[in-house]
Amino acid sequence: MNELYVLDTHILIWYFIGSKRLPNRAKQIVDDCLAGEGFLLIPTIVLSESLDIAEKRRVEFDFTTMYRLIQMESAFVVIGYSQEIFEETLAISEIQEIHDRIIVATARLYSAHMLTKDQIIKTSGEVETI
Repeated sequence: MNELYVLDTHILIWYFIGSKRLPNRAKQIVDDCLAGEGFLLIPTIVLSESLDIAEKRRVEFDFTTMYRLIQMESAFVVIGYSQEIFEETLAISEIQEIHDRIIVATARLYSAHMLTKDQIIKTSGEVETI
């Protein structure tokens, strides 16, 4: 069975730019999924945050190229912010930042692992993190 993984914004950008900050395990999981061994769920809020980072030049990368890759690669699945995700967001109490709550709610709704560097998410117990 193919595993499902939700990528947070840092993990997605770090993978795309080949950053040494990307943990080896996260890189291996993304590589494995791109080789057909799983799916990488990208919440639309992660895309929005990535666009914001690119436009503000907080990290130098070409958002359009990254987004094109996401659209072309079948391992990536863009997940829109639905009413079901919103309702799951309401049940998350250990994370205050709304964007992170939406990302975690997506992982919970899809019973997916979450690839993140965020310590608040990792220690919240709200979702299984890698």
